Amino acid sequence: MSLAEQLGQICAGFDGRIGLSAHNFQTGETVGCRAEEVFPTASIIKLPVLLTLMQQVQDGQYSLDDTIMLRRGDQIGGSGLLQFLSPGLTMPIRDWAFLMMSISDNLATNVLIDQVGMEKVQAWLAEHGYPDVVLRRKIDFTILNKDQNELGTATPAALTQMMTAVFHNKHLTPDACQEMLRMMNKVGADRIGRYLPFEPYGSEVPEESKLNLAGKTGSLKGMRGQTAVVWRGKREAKRGFAITVINEGNREPELWNPDAPGVLVIGRLARAVYDAWLGGEGN
Repeated sequence: MSLAEQLGQICAGFDGRIGLSAHNFQTGETVGCRAEEVFPTASIIKLPVLLTLMQQVQDGQYSLDDTIMLRRGDQIGGSGLLQFLSPGLTMPIRDWAFLMMSISDNLATNVLIDQVGMEKVQAWLAEHGYPDVVLRRKIDFTILNKDQNELGTATPAALTQMMTAVFHNKHLTPDACQEMLRMMNKVGADRIGRYLPFEPYGSEVPEESKLNLAGKTGSLKGMRGQTAVVWRGKREAKRGFAITVINEGNREPELWNPDAPGVLVIGRLARAVYDAWLGGEGN
């Protein structure tokens, strides 16, 4: 059975709508399922916020070392820890961005959207060839609970293209791209990395054969997603792939369980891609 057939079979067995796009760095091969359809992104939309931020830093508008103060009016629920900290806390922009990507902190996200300007995010996306990726507003659960598309939407294909660009040092300097991958390091170990021979907390594996993962996840009621890059050894060897999986409309009662169907199917799809493209190099 071909990889495309395997992926189609897994997608067909999911109770809901699901899209996938994957790109092999070494061969240029691509594979997809509903890759050009538009899906809600949830927190995956934080990736273009980060890209716009890093662009503005590269253009000299401000520095990652510049500080922002946590204000009482910034409070918002959902994922993250800043909502539980005291107003008046001051941190470098770099740390705000790390919290936005590493633990998907919603308060940090809204603060950084204010920092870069929402219209600037959309302008960056248009200028760099991502018309299918849209950031509509800051995080507001009173609106999101009515319509999951009201934070952001994208196609799996566009997000895979974006993660591929970060991996290959496109759009921004190599140092900026490396910093973004650092902020996304190990994110999605329970999704893309779930069934991979990925050891997030260190091992005795030699650096040249170590499996690496960096990405951004997103979750809403009945919806799960992730975009990521997976590679073995040094980035320069390009032994890896970019992958995006987004699903929505799962009818199982939402318990926010780490074994939710939308989470598990992402892991199964990633494993099929890994076995076809990297499996001969490891377990």
